[in-house]
Amino acid sequence: MELAPTKTILLASVFVFSFRLHAQLCTGSLGDPIATIDFGAGPNPGGPINNVPAAYQYTNQDCPPEGHYAIRNASFSCFSSDWHILAFDHTPSDPNGYFLLVNGLAGPSLVYQDTITGLCPNITVQVDAWVLNILKTLPCSGNGIDPSLTFSITDMAGNLIGQRVTGPIAETDVVPVWTSHSFLFNAPVNGSVILKITSNSQAGCGNDFAIDDITFRPCGPTITTAFANNVASPVTVCETNQQPVPITATYNGNYTNPIFQWQVSNNQGFSWTDIPGANGLSHSATPGSIGQKWYRCLVTDASFGGNASCRFASNTVVISVITPPFAQATNYVFGCYGSTIYLQAAGGSIYEWWGPNGFHSNDQAPAIPNVTFGATGTYIVKVTSTPGCFAYDTTTLTIYAAPIATLTPRSISICEGDSVQFNAGGSIRYKWSPSTGLSNDTIPNPWAKPVNDITYSVRVYNEYTCFDSLSVSVVVWKKPKAFAGPDQYFRKGRPVQLDGGASGTNVTYSWSPPAYLDNPNYLKAIARPPGTMTYTLTVISNNGCGVSTDEVKLEAIDKLFIPTGFTPNNDGLNDRWEIVTFEDYEDAVAEVYNRYGQLVYRGHAKNYKPWDGTFKNKPCLPGVYVYLVNLHNGKPVLKGTLNLIR
Repeated sequence: MELAPTKTILLASVFVFSFRLHAQLCTGSLGDPIATIDFGAGPNPGGPINNVPAAYQYTNQDCPPEGHYAIRNASFSCFSSDWHILAFDHTPSDPNGYFLLVNGLAGPSLVYQDTITGLCPNITVQVDAWVLNILKTLPCSGNGIDPSLTFSITDMAGNLIGQRVTGPIAETDVVPVWTSHSFLFNAPVNGSVILKITSNSQAGCGNDFAIDDITFRPCGPTITTAFANNVASPVTVCETNQQPVPITATYNGNYTNPIFQWQVSNNQGFSWTDIPGANGLSHSATPGSIGQKWYRCLVTDASFGGNASCRFASNTVVISVITPPFAQATNYVFGCYGSTIYLQAAGGSIYEWWGPNGFHSNDQAPAIPNVTFGATGTYIVKVTSTPGCFAYDTTTLTIYAAPIATLTPRSISICEGDSVQFNAGGSIRYKWSPSTGLSNDTIPNPWAKPVNDITYSVRVYNEYTCFDSLSVSVVVWKKPKAFAGPDQYFRKGRPVQLDGGASGTNVTYSWSPPAYLDNPNYLKAIARPPGTMTYTLTVISNNGCGVSTDEVKLEAIDKLFIPTGFTPNNDGLNDRWEIVTFEDYEDAVAEVYNRYGQLVYRGHAKNYKPWDGTFKNKPCLPGVYVYLVNLHNGKPVLKGTLNLIR
């Protein structure tokens, strides 16, 4: 509601101020404001008011010059930003509220005058006024004039009955600060007084100020309220299952016939409603609907004849009414016989379950292991929130029978590369794992062709997704493999070792022909053939998984032989560059050069060590190298290339 700026407003609401200076305050209990001067509300600018004397001229501009006043709900960037920006007035929760903005004349000068009526007769009244120095600290070379105001209260005959001089109100730099100035006076018998506000400071650079929210509240005897057993405010109760909350009032006064009245507020103290029949020092509050309910107790005396301005209010206590939790149990739970079933609830912080066969749990998600058909039925959960509110929900558990799986074979051995068919049964759907080597992992009778030993499991599902499982182990016999080794050169008349290899599961092996071998059943047999000869290695699977053969040629050499390549990769085959019959030439020397002409190897027949493909203990790069072999037998030096292969 828009209030007329020239009127004194009678209000029943309690204003809560956050910052107070120079206070002369009531030591008892304050009543609701009998009168409040807040200059109204509306769009900028507010109109002129009769309460400002003619010495001050009205302006509708944002920034009044000296000797002028304005009614504003905001003020911005006045006098090259020498004044603070005021985005709002002081009144709480009133973004369009007006304030009185004054650029003061030389004092003393009367700024404002108003008549206040309806005060409680012969009762102490507290006046609170909010004032702001709108000038910043830096203007006026830092020597701005601070406003100083006098608040005077006279009776209707002009007799002074109360006064407050604010003294200089200091500037602030970054943030404008409203300050409260309070004082007390005794109301006359007729309950009417005159308020005058006078500016005391000199004119010039400064003495610029704003005024807002001047309230008159009766000060009476002390009355306090508290919850029973000194329970701290606020008290939290649930919307459902409410129990009355006892509140007590303590009165410290000397009224002959005190009258008490409990009140409740649904809007955090902005308006209050009398509670019918609540007229004692105690009250059992039943708050009802959701939200905050504020309670207080008023005291007055019968001699005041029901004058509303003579009622004095206690402090407030608060009851918060909250909704019960939204209890949520899993809507429908089912499981398979013999499995573990998990119930689930949400919505609170404490949970309690009950169910068939004496089931009870305090877990949010309790488990029912190895469930039987006896667990079928309705489960109830109590969900409690942190403040202690609770609600219930239910869910139904259904148990289905599980299938019984069958499987053949349960274990089997096969040769590498062979297949075997499984046959599972017991229900309508199948799932095999792993799927490695299976023709299909979702049918009851897949073919399996694994490469290595493996165990397959099959799950047999019914229409309720209940399952049973079995497994089958498959042993894979590896096929025989023969490796007779690389063909070799050897000096005629000297022994040579075969370098055979055999693999496979449960195999036997032998060399043929057995002639000139020390043992034909050794993979590393020693051969002493009289000349070039070929041997065959035969590897046989004793499990019936086949036969494998491989041949090696041993070539006898009885003259100088220089290899043209070797593979120094430490696999035991052709790892060195070895010149056959080199030792027969007593003074022979062999040298190897890389592509840059650098000598990387030198060997002598007297202590011959074949080249291992390294230089200074580091592997040489693969590639083509040049060799020189000087037999020192009067014949030309032998020269050629050799390949180092890695």
